[in-house]
Amino acid sequence: MWMCSFTQKIEGWAMDAGFLFKLAGDYYQDVVQNEVMLANITKDDNILCIGGGICPFSAILFQQVTGAKVTVIDNNSCCVNKAREVIGRLGLGESVNVICQDGRSDTLSFAEYTVVHFALQVSPMATVFSHVERQVAPNTKLLVRRPRKHLRKLYSHLPSPLLHSCPVTTHKNARNIGSTLLYIKTAS
Repeated sequence: MWMCSFTQKIEGWAMDAGFLFKLAGDYYQDVVQNEVMLANITKDDNILCIGGGICPFSAILFQQVTGAKVTVIDNNSCCVNKAREVIGRLGLGESVNVICQDGRSDTLSFAEYTVVHFALQVSPMATVFSHVERQVAPNTKLLVRRPRKHLRKLYSHLPSPLLHSCPVTTHKNARNIGSTLLYIKTAS
């Protein structure tokens, strides 16, 4: 999707310019705060962020806000290498791990995570979500970002029935992120 390329370009500029990095990080601050409250995330959680990009702002903020251990996966090796540089420069290598991995892969164990966060750009969202949901343990919290209504055609999405039954937090200050829904895996 072209939206992923566009986001990567912006994150690349942000990585190279401290001012843009701070501005982009500020953009995600309220979004992550809302998501932490929605899912009641604490330092005892083990968070997986699917789709970190070049600058894994959300993962960084999840770690800074909660103190939890965070793993970021992205299926673009170029993004992963640059994200590792960002994490290293910030001194977060002990608490934020970045891995080149696809969310549909069977080589990653999802069972160890208590929270799984899906970036807005994850694609195909329904396939990745379904794959992860089958593998996580009961009571795992899955946070899925949703685009603003007028941008929905630009992003991959989940089937509608799921959306109607989940708690949601709305992001008023985010330009492209409209809301985040919380799905909790039930025992089978």
